[in-house]
Amino acid sequence: MAVAEHHSDSNSMSLQERRGSIVSNWVKPLLVVASLGIVVQFAVPDSTGQLPQVVQWLLVAILLAAAGTCSSRFALAIGVLVLAGWSWGELRSLNGAWSTVVVRLAVVMGFIVWMIRVRGQLAASHRLARVDSLTGLPNRPALIEAIQAELSRAKRFQRPFSLALLDCDGFKQINDTRGHLAGDEVLRVIGRSLRHQTRKYDCSGRWGGDEFLILLCEVDHNNVLTVVERLRAAMRKEVEQEYPSLTFSLGVVTICNALTWEECVQRADALMYTAKRQGRDQTQFADL
Repeated sequence: MAVAEHHSDSNSMSLQERRGSIVSNWVKPLLVVASLGIVVQFAVPDSTGQLPQVVQWLLVAILLAAAGTCSSRFALAIGVLVLAGWSWGELRSLNGAWSTVVVRLAVVMGFIVWMIRVRGQLAASHRLARVDSLTGLPNRPALIEAIQAELSRAKRFQRPFSLALLDCDGFKQINDTRGHLAGDEVLRVIGRSLRHQTRKYDCSGRWGGDEFLILLCEVDHNNVLTVVERLRAAMRKEVEQEYPSLTFSLGVVTICNALTWEECVQRADALMYTAKRQGRDQTQFADL
């Protein structure tokens, strides 16, 4: 019953965070629309049908800002609407020139598309810098950020969480007897298992070598051993047929007090080595 209550509570928190993200995603488009509304108030064409130079540059700047901060669909849609309205106003005047309008449309839309692509490439590079290339899981810098965020949230809402450090027993033997390609495959299998066996709002990643870190959001000391032992058993079952000598030692801490991420990891690391010294294939646990 306690485990079920925990899952429900975590789902509620995850939903609140998603709603907060949705609200924040609407702020930038609203600011863009509001800025355009203000600029339009001063968009009075002259006798030739041209908008003042200041208004033209402001419109272009707002469209490029939308391309750099808002979703690509919104940026393209608002760009087409603004440029279409702008061009239609000029073409209605006697001195409206198709060549000028077409060139401006091409140049501004080209810049918008270019900025969207650059932004996408930067986002992809940022994601790759936070992902372990072998397992596809978050790497150490991304895990440190996740621990720091969870520590901040635990302090703010007085909600504990648990951190597990997992080490593969017998991994060196696999590397020595079957080669490093087999060792790489073991790490990939463990990565897939962690993705399947942990909840979507938990965070698991490769800490380094054959060590993995698992961040269990809002799992307290009453539930953590049940959760971790179930995870360890599931991972053992997944690898035992191909790698019968491979087992897992875990050090687990439940964090209730304000600590640094280094202190949390150091304590979990010490418990993990205690598990290895006491025979491996087991879990050692402590409250912090």
